[in-house]
Amino acid sequence: MEQFPREGTPRYGEPVPEPRRKAGLLVLFAILILIIGVAWGLSRYLALFEEIRTQEDIAARIAENRIRFSNAFSDIAGVTEADIANGFWYTYTDAEGNEHVLYFDPNALAAKNLSDAEVSYLASLVAKSQVTNRSNMRVLSDSELSSNLQFHNLVYSFGTGGTTTIGLEETLESKVRSGTASSDDLLRLSYLYELDGRYTERDALNRENCERFNVRCASDVTLTISGRVVDGRGAPVSGASVAIVSKPEVRAVQTNADGLYSFKTGVKELEKLRIRAVKRNFSDGFANLIVLTSGVKALAVGDIAIESPINIVTVDYAEKTVTGAGNSFAPDGKLIIKTPQSTYEIPSGAIVGKDGKPYTKGPIDVYLYEFTKGNAPESLTNLDTFDQVLGYAGDLMKTFGMPYIQFFTEDGVELDVLKSKPMVLTYKIAEMEALRTNQDQIYEPLTEADMQLLVAASIGEPYKIDREFLINNQLLRFPAFWVFDRRRGVWDNVGVSVLDTEGTIRSIFYTVRDD
Repeated sequence: MEQFPREGTPRYGEPVPEPRRKAGLLVLFAILILIIGVAWGLSRYLALFEEIRTQEDIAARIAENRIRFSNAFSDIAGVTEADIANGFWYTYTDAEGNEHVLYFDPNALAAKNLSDAEVSYLASLVAKSQVTNRSNMRVLSDSELSSNLQFHNLVYSFGTGGTTTIGLEETLESKVRSGTASSDDLLRLSYLYELDGRYTERDALNRENCERFNVRCASDVTLTISGRVVDGRGAPVSGASVAIVSKPEVRAVQTNADGLYSFKTGVKELEKLRIRAVKRNFSDGFANLIVLTSGVKALAVGDIAIESPINIVTVDYAEKTVTGAGNSFAPDGKLIIKTPQSTYEIPSGAIVGKDGKPYTKGPIDVYLYEFTKGNAPESLTNLDTFDQVLGYAGDLMKTFGMPYIQFFTEDGVELDVLKSKPMVLTYKIAEMEALRTNQDQIYEPLTEADMQLLVAASIGEPYKIDREFLINNQLLRFPAFWVFDRRRGVWDNVGVSVLDTEGTIRSIFYTVRDD
């Protein structure tokens, strides 16, 4: 007997009704989306697992390599376990009589995964070298140091033995003005200018040295510089722009997918190089090198770490609007921005473009950072104008914390605030307890009497408490405040007013020095 289909069921070969066909397609589409989602989630999990495993492998390899260094250097006279762990300088003379001054950086070298032969060769160099502990660089007598390091150490003595960089600079400038400066005087003054970010004046002194004494006319060596840019987690950052701010004629390069960069540049002996890494949505990152000898052909820069902001505020001057709780415009047009530790007062027209004119073309994104002892950016605190060896400014920044601020257009172009029209920053020192208890064992504990003296000295004369004041009053246990000039890559000791004994200070703040 012929079987008839139920009503509504299509016969074989007949088209499926449109509603049922659409429903079936939707089910298939949903299943496909589910499969894709599961596959994507699995791939992300595997990628994350692989990244974690890779980071663990790297950390394990570094730890293993540090043990290899310890074993290789254990019998070398003058090298302690602390030196191997923290780093040290070593000076040796090669077969041609050339003196080489090098720094053993345990972290950077451990990350390179040197071969056994390379570790053995490094140990042989250290064994025949004069080894100088980092913490002793400043207190060794000149006779124990190489000629380059004698001047290097003199510059960084920050007032010991009656010498200051200010006094040394004034003496050398007087000789230049009178026409009595020797070639060595010109070299030393050019180095001081370089430390201070005065690159145009440095170049002028080098030209004078060439014209009068036929020295420093050209680079002593072509140096290959390479390194990596990473984020706060240590992951590589691609597309960051890396430039040598102390040599603006050298074209910037971009980091690749692995965060790596490399460029070549001519350098002179006793030349300081400052390297800057920039990418939107990150703080600036810096590294610096001092070429103490012409015997070096290549230098590997340690990782430049750039950090993400804690908050982003959007400002529209045309509409007089600003996002974020507590932020506002004052009646006089001043912009007031607050963070947990800081209050910025930014005068109307202070935020400028590359032409130095007030930026008025649209909204501005303000990136805010609060660096403290636990998250101090190594690429900023290690970059130091006054003390390359011990990191005077950098150590203090790590001790008491530091604020940081950036300005960008909607298109990602960085804007600036000039020193000639600065912001005013009120900052609550984040790590006062560390200063009061001498937690870092650097200076004597900061006392209540010290704070009362600083508050009293701040009355009537703004921003009086600077580096020289602290040196002259033997108060280096209180941090001199520094503002970072990110175009020149130098710290500027601007001075502060101490408002109370709890550690509230007030200072000018800017991003570019134009004096």
